[in-house]
Amino acid sequence: MSAYADILIQNLYLYSFRNYLDIYIVELLFSKCDLKIEENFIDEEDETAEPYTRYSYQTTVKRAKERLDAMGYSVISSEKYLVANVFEVLDYAPFLYHLGVSFDELEDESKDRIEKYFTFKKWKNALDRIIKHELKHGNITSFSKDHDFCPKTEYDKLIYYALKDEGAESYYAIDIEVMDLAYIFRQILECCNNDDSIILDFTNLVSWDEDNIPSAIDCTEKCIVLVEGSSDKNILEFALGMIYPHLADLFYFMDFSDQNGNTRPGGTPEIKKQMEVFYYSKLQAKFIAVFDNDAIGFKDKTLLLYEKIKNWPENFRILCYPQNSFFNKYPTLAPSGQLLFDNINRKACSIELYLPDRLIKQDGGYFPIEWESRQKIKYADEGTEYLYQGVISNKEKIKKDFHKLKNDIESGKESFDISEWKRMKELLDAIVFAFKYDQNI
Repeated sequence: MSAYADILIQNLYLYSFRNYLDIYIVELLFSKCDLKIEENFIDEEDETAEPYTRYSYQTTVKRAKERLDAMGYSVISSEKYLVANVFEVLDYAPFLYHLGVSFDELEDESKDRIEKYFTFKKWKNALDRIIKHELKHGNITSFSKDHDFCPKTEYDKLIYYALKDEGAESYYAIDIEVMDLAYIFRQILECCNNDDSIILDFTNLVSWDEDNIPSAIDCTEKCIVLVEGSSDKNILEFALGMIYPHLADLFYFMDFSDQNGNTRPGGTPEIKKQMEVFYYSKLQAKFIAVFDNDAIGFKDKTLLLYEKIKNWPENFRILCYPQNSFFNKYPTLAPSGQLLFDNINRKACSIELYLPDRLIKQDGGYFPIEWESRQKIKYADEGTEYLYQGVISNKEKIKKDFHKLKNDIESGKESFDISEWKRMKELLDAIVFAFKYDQNI
């Protein structure tokens, strides 16, 4: 006898598994930290039920949307894909069969109706109406009553009859052999409330295969992130785990050492070298290069973007730490020793400047920037700019204090206060959602 498990949002069954979990589908919505194993669980709706161990993944719509966005399956990219492939993607067959169109006429009639009626907005609005109905009343299927939902528009009918047709080979009238299911999930989640729970209870499947319990989710494909040094890596990994724990498994910050004591150099030249290696390897994984928001970082980001490789593929992103208004008037030391306030964006913003204020302040004042060398930045349009490179003073003290704070938080001596980490969250957003928008670089 078969066993089933369903991904449930309110009364909507988003996806159903038979006997085994499809790990690709699971990892689109859930991370390892979403796993819940509840011993002596009692189903309150069944008064005669005995306690059992319940296995489930549980998240929210908001977190699942962030996860899909981080993977590159955003609302914008899904719209672009559907529009570009609309003739191959939309499954008109169930609707046209309902209208009495013969098999031989399907292809031409589908093409004619798409050309006449299709806009992405119309499809999206129809999906929104149907999903909201299903969230409240349950799925539209071949077994549900005809009066459960009254389709009115062309795309209401397109989706409705695809759902009603038990033999339909599409998902919400989308051919998932052409369009990745992840894109459709993302559009469906846009129709839900952010705080809605998404639950996959797979207790029934546990006896089928031990891979149905959590270790299998470790196979998640990771986006490779290159940063300038080990301090950047350590700080970003910690902050990512605190701010976006449900996304941490999607990213791998390249190591600077291994368990045998071997090391690799850091710095901007190494980022450039590695990114060029990844480019010529023609790997399909995602890669992000992240430079400091200082003169050297901005210079080498510009060189990487335009010097040798003019058109980077869609699976590459090349970034600097984001500029922030907080840095518009930051204390700096003039050669005379005078304290001046200057805009240090693209001049002196290393990872330390994005840490909580208490780590970069002493006696009520911020540690000032000390100026070093002047950098020449040459742009693709042949324009040139000169920027001074600066470094925050007391850098070693800041690193030491960060590690103490990190250890205190991880040991439970101190709680993680997100309000202190606003600049770091902005930095992480630039990395984590680098593929959210359908644009390269």
